[in-house]
Amino acid sequence: MARVLPVVLAVALIVYAFIDCLRTEDRNMPPGLPKPVWLALIILVPVIGALGWLLVTRLPTDGTSRQRRQRPVAPDDDPEFLANLDWEARKAHHERLRREKERQERESRGDVDDQESPPLA
Repeated sequence: MARVLPVVLAVALIVYAFIDCLRTEDRNMPPGLPKPVWLALIILVPVIGALGWLLVTRLPTDGTSRQRRQRPVAPDDDPEFLANLDWEARKAHHERLRREKERQERESRGDVDDQESPPLA
């Protein structure tokens, strides 16, 4: 087991670095080497190439922190997404719209009731 763990970790590191390099947009590539060269380094010089990729892309340059790429906002951080989760409010809103439309249709036909239909529960 002790001999297998370093191999598994090395393979995981190489796979992660390779996929990360593939998914990195050209405008976000670190200066110096183009993407095909990085991919070749990760494959041909496995652990060193993967570590080099991770170090070059993760370390800040010129003393400033480097913004890699914009990540999408997680659903639980997105107020618009959270607002759409209120199913009861949406259901009640659609029910009000449906009743209003039915009332307008009855008025246009001329059969207006003295009492409105009770809301459905």
